[in-house]
Amino acid sequence: MTKLSSEQEALKAGIEKSAGIWGAILGLIAGGIAYWALGGQSSAVRIGAAVAVLVVVLIGIRSWRIKANSSAATCAKCNATFSISRTDRTEKVLSTEPKETREAQPDHSTKVTTWVEEEVETTNTYTCAKCGDTELKVSQHTRKKDEKEEIEPAPVKEKPAAKPAPAKAKAKPKPASEPGVVTSTKSKPKTEGGFFSDAIDQPKDKK
Repeated sequence: MTKLSSEQEALKAGIEKSAGIWGAILGLIAGGIAYWALGGQSSAVRIGAAVAVLVVVLIGIRSWRIKANSSAATCAKCNATFSISRTDRTEKVLSTEPKETREAQPDHSTKVTTWVEEEVETTNTYTCAKCGDTELKVSQHTRKKDEKEEIEPAPVKEKPAAKPAPAKAKAKPKPASEPGVVTSTKSKPKTEGGFFSDAIDQPKDKK
């Protein structure tokens, strides 16, 4: 097999590490179940059975995961494992659109987030290190650009306008008196009846 590049070696190591972790996790679970299921047996039997199950599951899961995950790095033409590596990557912006979200805050302010959303077409070129076969994979995705956040303060409530005080009723003017007529508000004194009143009212005779 052709010597793997550094990128291919890293891919192989990542696949093997992931497979080993999954195998260990599932192996421990299976071993614990076996230990619990043999509760009526001696401790030596239970521990031996648990270890055996753990090892079997670990090897089986690890092999299965390596085979499944390495298929992406296998050349479809020559069937060489870990021989595929990405040799080129290009991006093309198809469209841009400004976006905005507004989120109310507990203090009644508003959090405004703005960004430009781009729709991007990505073309990846993969080449086999053994036979030189190339494969193009095209995909589309969106991404954010120039994202900004700002806080709009809460709106200030205007106080209602004060109602004007009711106008006082104007006093009616007194009627003007006629020229030459003197008006008086004093009432004419009442006279009491009797001898003295008659004497006062009767005029004296002139001699």
